[in-house]
Amino acid sequence: MANRKKRKSDAEEKREYFIVDRRILPTSIQNVIKVNDLIQQEKISKYEAIKRVGLSRSTYYKYKDYIKPFFESGKEKVFSIHLALVDEPGILARILDVIASHDMNILTIIQNIAIDGIGRATISVQTTENILRKIEGMLELISEIEGVKELRIIGSN
Repeated sequence: MANRKKRKSDAEEKREYFIVDRRILPTSIQNVIKVNDLIQQEKISKYEAIKRVGLSRSTYYKYKDYIKPFFESGKEKVFSIHLALVDEPGILARILDVIASHDMNILTIIQNIAIDGIGRATISVQTTENILRKIEGMLELISEIEGVKELRIIGSN
């Protein structure tokens, strides 16, 4: 009876998701990602991709269902950027210029009143699969704008 309760509580455990930089992941997890990329891009079998990457089959099958790219395949993607900005004229305008220069569509902007000289804003951006690779560069440019104190992605579809 105790085993049934334990299994039930494990199954009911709330899932939590995190966005992490690929570079901090263990090699085995990075290799699972490589296998998935090969399967998707080159349309090869799982077996062939696992063999090419040099990963054990047991490791691949242990983790494959738990690893999803931040942007999965699809035509349009929406994600939100949360920002903490110094309360000075023009900072948000420069951020919006960077987003527009990367061919991304701004869906919503929520800006709060500044407290202690720092305002918070959330910008929802729509992009297509063709330009998803530009996002990292765009975020880097935004983070370099003087007055941007914090930048993080808080969600995507």
